[in-house]
Amino acid sequence: MRDLTRLVLTLVAVTVAAAVLLGGVDLITAPAIAARQEEDYRNALEEYFPGLDEYKTEECGEDSFDLVYDAGGELLGVMASASVQGYDDIISYNLALDCEGVVLGLRIVEHSETQGVGDVIEKPEFQDQFVGKSCADPFQIGDDVDTVSGATISTEAMIDSLRRLLDAAAESVLNLEKSEPVDIAAVPDGTYRGSGKGYAGKIEVEVTVKGGKITAIEIGKNEEKITYLAEAAELVRPQIIDGQTLEVEIDTETGATESAAGIIGAVESALKKGLKAGGKK
Repeated sequence: MRDLTRLVLTLVAVTVAAAVLLGGVDLITAPAIAARQEEDYRNALEEYFPGLDEYKTEECGEDSFDLVYDAGGELLGVMASASVQGYDDIISYNLALDCEGVVLGLRIVEHSETQGVGDVIEKPEFQDQFVGKSCADPFQIGDDVDTVSGATISTEAMIDSLRRLLDAAAESVLNLEKSEPVDIAAVPDGTYRGSGKGYAGKIEVEVTVKGGKITAIEIGKNEEKITYLAEAAELVRPQIIDGQTLEVEIDTETGATESAAGIIGAVESALKKGLKAGGKK
């Protein structure tokens, strides 16, 4: 019994000593790590904004925006910071924007995505597609941005978060006006395909325009629940065609709401393709 007591006390002493040692190491290394992170961040700011003199931080919900100024007090742009749930854990990143909300660069700060798969979010093949895009771009997956095969969850999560962060930066920090709604009457006659993000994934649609009006909307490939999609289509399609507008009431159940939003986004994507193509299908 005495030996057991001695063993227990020894284990407790070792545990306490280890905890104290680890705490001491953390106290020593934490300031150095923080200083290194601050230096890396400053270097990133100088890379994206060569005229950097100072920056001021504005908090907006869970997001943070550093407004970057030159020596004359002129705004050079914004470095936004945000986090999103990836496949394995939280992904923290910075997004550099100029004064017009155009993406200058994407910087991954920290992540735990699987090496060789999810860590593609750090690679140029994924990041470069966002440079030059802005808050005016729809960021529709499959149209103007793409996920990476094998890392769909990680890359789709990043795309959704980037779209949201761009909207927040444009509205709350840069005070940019929202893009003008699509002028349906200006879309040439034809049938155009587009896609939008629904509740479960991408929704594809085929939109027919005749005489400056939308005459048909056909739902194509999608990953939605049948009940949600049916409810959303029944709600959205008549409103768009009858009213010739994308300003649609979608106050329904959660799943159907997101499916409806995906259909609207897909129709908008298709119409923009029609305008851009000038009638070429």
